[in-house]
Amino acid sequence: CKRGHGYPVALSEAHEQAVVTGIDREDFWQLVDSLLVEEHLPTPTSGKSFSKRARWV
Repeated sequence: CKRGHGYPVALSEAHEQAVVTGIDREDFWQLVDSLLVEEHLPTPTSGKSFSKRARWV
């Protein structure tokens, strides 16, 4: 078995261990959306997408 599969071994191992949780993903998209709003740029989110990401109480 060839380690790294054409990539540096450290990069390949880091990729295998990387985990993005749902909360991490939600925080990321909230940050992206807020930065777009600050810069007065359109936010490319549909109503359905926003509804899925919004927190429901």
